[in-house]
Amino acid sequence: MGKAERNRLQNAREKIAAQQAAAKRAETRRRALIAGGSVLAVLVIVVVLVIVKTSGGGSAGKSSSGSTAATASANTPVATSVSQKIASVPAATLDKVGAGVAYPAAGGIYPNAIQTVKSPPAILKSNGKAQVVYVGADYCPYCAAERWALTVALSRFGTFSNLSLIHSSSTDVYPNTPTLSFYKSSYTSKYVVFNTTEAQTVTHATLQPLTALDKTLMATYDAPPYVPSGYNGSFPFVDFGNQYVIDGASYNPQTLAKLTWQQVAADLSNPNSTVAKAIDGTANHITAAICKITGGQPGNVCTSPGVTAAAGSI
Repeated sequence: MGKAERNRLQNAREKIAAQQAAAKRAETRRRALIAGGSVLAVLVIVVVLVIVKTSGGGSAGKSSSGSTAATASANTPVATSVSQKIASVPAATLDKVGAGVAYPAAGGIYPNAIQTVKSPPAILKSNGKAQVVYVGADYCPYCAAERWALTVALSRFGTFSNLSLIHSSSTDVYPNTPTLSFYKSSYTSKYVVFNTTEAQTVTHATLQPLTALDKTLMATYDAPPYVPSGYNGSFPFVDFGNQYVIDGASYNPQTLAKLTWQQVAADLSNPNSTVAKAIDGTANHITAAICKITGGQPGNVCTSPGVTAAAGSI
């Protein structure tokens, strides 16, 4: 094994180990809070029901992600406004951000966040188009971070509809990270097919079962040597045509702490913001990976300075 390969594995080990350790600590804390707060929860429910009844309300609403409205979703005008800003990040901004900066700099991107598949098979396609597969969960703060960059990148190849805005779990590490959910959204593109699975809700309830394709890809590429032994099945998982994979977040979700959806969306157009450095930089790396499986199409995107700057990392 060469020095570069050893460094890559060490970087992946450190990144995923840190993410998994933080998640385990958060899960332990979450269970303790649930066990210790059951009486309080009952009281809160009673109070809420009284308030709802007094105000003439009905049953608690559900967001498009399947979690209660109190934990998650923005209203339609906000979601529409944020989606428009994600889809219209100026090319000049993306070009200025380029490959971004390396972690632990502010807005830094983890080294080797996108890994090249070893001895890759033929490009995975659906209906003649290169296929990108995402598996995550609404509670997951690392998924929360990655979805912003994925959406910015994929918006350069096609169009999203019905994206919903949510927060990651309030009891997990990096609580209440502002994000969007792919659940019940749609995506159209002449270049690529985007398949998504949001496996669990914000409260860890089952939302969408993994597909047969999800299971096959994760068993192959969300396992050693792409992740350290014992860290199989990490979220988020993204497969780019069986040529490149992402296992875990590409940047620290702490970058988005205490920001609103509107603030994140607005910062995407400011190349000097920490948010843009993290999200737009990651989006350029993702775009470079997608360009490699679309044969460099569309040309104006794949030959842009920001994408070519990021392409050297994969």
